[in-house]
Amino acid sequence: MSSLSFDPVAHLYDATRGFPESVIRQIVTAIEQATNANTQTRFLEVGVGTGRFAFPLAAAEHQYTGIDISEKMLSRLEEKLRAGGWQEKSLSWGSLPDEDTTRNLAVQHFVQPGKQGTMRLAIADMTAIPFHDASFDAVIAIHVFHLVPDWQKALREVVRVLRPGGMLVRCWEEKWLEDWRPDSRNIKTRWCSIVQELGGSIEHPGASEQMVTAWLQQQGFSTQETELMTWQQPQTARAIFEEIAQRAWTSTRLVPDDIFAASLERLRHWIDEQYGDHIDEVFTIEKRTVLSRTVV
Repeated sequence: MSSLSFDPVAHLYDATRGFPESVIRQIVTAIEQATNANTQTRFLEVGVGTGRFAFPLAAAEHQYTGIDISEKMLSRLEEKLRAGGWQEKSLSWGSLPDEDTTRNLAVQHFVQPGKQGTMRLAIADMTAIPFHDASFDAVIAIHVFHLVPDWQKALREVVRVLRPGGMLVRCWEEKWLEDWRPDSRNIKTRWCSIVQELGGSIEHPGASEQMVTAWLQQQGFSTQETELMTWQQPQTARAIFEEIAQRAWTSTRLVPDDIFAASLERLRHWIDEQYGDHIDEVFTIEKRTVLSRTVV
């Protein structure tokens, strides 16, 4: 099974996975502090997507590279750069010394007029990172390894492209998988129960963050995890149902179409029974964001 691409939901990604600006600022600051970043720090983000964190980090005058297997997700990031006044610089693949010229990739370079920040974007899989050994000071991986079946190979690639003493920084929501387990009463877990009753499965193809940490420790790397913040996300029952119906979440795209359609109909009836006229009533979900740093 190949790594999961977000091409089908690129248009929904930021709306369904957005963070409050205050949370984004705190995460960006934590990444800068963890990596002792300056204007010369060479960042690589694997699975950069729409650049939720890449864009503010590059705008803070860092040297940033992002790779992703989704062309449509990168197009969203390109739109943000152009809207922010960034200018594209014409450089072909192989123009920079860290680029592996045995590959022939499409690449885009953007610069921030009057500032030192740069952004380089390429379509590539994190299991075959197209850069030479020891090319980066820090690799950023935000909630991505659960999407990669060959996650151990991806980690070996991350270690390879980091310079000695470089750092892998991961960030994720603590206990996010609990929303997708059939053992509680919230809407997502109820949907998971229905899928299982219909003979389907929502098991992710890759690794949990705990599995990634264990692998890194087995290789002799020390990993430190810190809970950065707890924050509240407003939500409604209707919005959660619509996100499932749009197949905006990875779990929904792991289910065959026929089972998915049947599960959605059952879920609709369950929500009607449970929420009734309160389907648009706003409630809050507590989110806890964790940052991990591993020196290689």
